[in-house]
Amino acid sequence: MDNPMKLRQDLKDFRVEEISDLKASDEDLGFGLYKLEKRGLDTFTLLAYLSKRLGVPYKDFGIAGLKDRHAITTQYVTIPSSHKAPSVEEDNFKLMHIGYLDRPLDLGDLKGNKFEITVRDLRKAELQGVPERARDLQAFGCPNYFDSQRFGSVIHGEFIGRHVVKGDLERAVKVFLTAFTHSEKAKIKSDKKVIALNWKDLSGVRPSTGILAKVVEVYNYSKDWTKAFKAIPHNLRELYMSAYQSYLWNECIKAVLKDKVRHERLFPIKYDLGELLFFKRLEQSESSSIPRTFKTVSHKVEPSEYEGKIIDEVLKREGITLEDLNTKKRTGYFFKVYDRKVILKPQDFSMAGPVPDELNTKTTDPRSKVNLSFILQKGSYATVVTKRVFKK
Repeated sequence: MDNPMKLRQDLKDFRVEEISDLKASDEDLGFGLYKLEKRGLDTFTLLAYLSKRLGVPYKDFGIAGLKDRHAITTQYVTIPSSHKAPSVEEDNFKLMHIGYLDRPLDLGDLKGNKFEITVRDLRKAELQGVPERARDLQAFGCPNYFDSQRFGSVIHGEFIGRHVVKGDLERAVKVFLTAFTHSEKAKIKSDKKVIALNWKDLSGVRPSTGILAKVVEVYNYSKDWTKAFKAIPHNLRELYMSAYQSYLWNECIKAVLKDKVRHERLFPIKYDLGELLFFKRLEQSESSSIPRTFKTVSHKVEPSEYEGKIIDEVLKREGITLEDLNTKKRTGYFFKVYDRKVILKPQDFSMAGPVPDELNTKTTDPRSKVNLSFILQKGSYATVVTKRVFKK
């Protein structure tokens, strides 16, 4: 039976706060520094709103990281001082001016994130072993996977980035124009259904959704799927490609663990794209043999001998080569190479509970909740930690 644990059942159940070593000045150094607290909003949507509200071009906002929509989050934002942007407070967000910096924030300008998470709807049997798993997590860490949130653009298991890498630009554009989730707006669903029905001849299709209309228009004019793909907004193209690269990295780490850790110590946990592989404990020999970092996969990667062996194994399974990842001409985007830590270890980890879960307990079926607090390095996913502790 799957663990029915619930995350984010209430906005207060998931809190994230950026940890930064920024030193704000009282002197105007060119860029205003703001603290942004938000509830139930994604960063992109809120910045688009603030752009209109404050008259600040969207591109002038500087941020260090993206924060979850289904959470209460705190992060930092820069705005050029020339805009004289005031502090703003509304029901679901607060933008507070706290000083000045001499440069804008850029993605990655943070040390990490502090998480406070309430895990709900836990049965008594499912609490067994939780303290032990929490101790193992602190002692041995867990794989530093990209979790499901990274792959929100993958609908029905189809990576737009995978189609691009394999050179099937028509399929990539078709997924963009026709695939949808249940949560999308009715107007967008309707447009995508019409496009799907008329895929063999789009000449008479006029979507009401702006970005869909632009891509269809470019294709009808050019009859070129590469040009149609490039008509997709740059930030979305980058998202689609980086999602596929993140998936490849996850697959590499699973291969590393199969190679370095005894089989009986490994166990799978489901996520949106299949299964992730975790370890229970590590012997000293296993811990020392797992590489500290593993490079992201790109045609420009210069892997170690061991990384090369793992990458070749994963790419062969995917039916692609390193050179296929050279998508700059086709997409305007290239896969970046960087070293990502293989194992994450939460800092300042604490766990409180279990206590009765007031949102899910019934008289004949008691449920519990557990509160977790910890700090992760930037780029790591808190839900990987909850998966490890609660085996979900």
